[in-house]
Amino acid sequence: MGPPTTSQQLPELLERRPDLREAEQRLVAANAAVGVAKASQFPTFSLTGLLGGVAPELSRISGPGTEWAVGASLAGPVFQGFRLQRQKDAAVAQWEQARVRWQAAVAGAFGEVSTALVAYGKHAEAEKELAAAVDALKSAVALANLRYTAGLSNYLEVLDAQQQLFPAENALSQARLARLLTMVQLYKALGGGWNLADPGAVKPNP
Repeated sequence: MGPPTTSQQLPELLERRPDLREAEQRLVAANAAVGVAKASQFPTFSLTGLLGGVAPELSRISGPGTEWAVGASLAGPVFQGFRLQRQKDAAVAQWEQARVRWQAAVAGAFGEVSTALVAYGKHAEAEKELAAAVDALKSAVALANLRYTAGLSNYLEVLDAQQQLFPAENALSQARLARLLTMVQLYKALGGGWNLADPGAVKPNP
């Protein structure tokens, strides 16, 4: 199967690239850290900690000791507000860095794929044209041999046709090699090929 001819498959194909998966996981982790930092700014309650266990009577929940403990729990985030805000700001800054790096990784990946696709197309077209030229020159050599065998020309005509064929065959080999090399580059840029149904292809982590 040849490389993808449309951009519809590219996002799903690029998900297999290890660098994009790593950048995405860093972004997810940074986003989770922001959530934790925001949550730490709110007061927490712990009835088990307040009562020292399960109270045998519900009236003990509203006692003065409990009220003091609840007040202290509520006041905790207030007294630590500046520190918690700095933690949140740091988490947001790390998330922003992760987002920028992820976007840069995605842009770089699409750039690599685009460059490889353009190069592949050029080399494939050159190979196609050279293959047609080689076929025509082979026919010319065959015709020259027939004319020489029939006594209609001398062997110089055969040699002349061969001298035109050999460089064309060499150019065709070079074009084929260039196309195969760009195919390897495209394979790597797509994170392991372009066949989504390939059971051996690398799959992204769920």
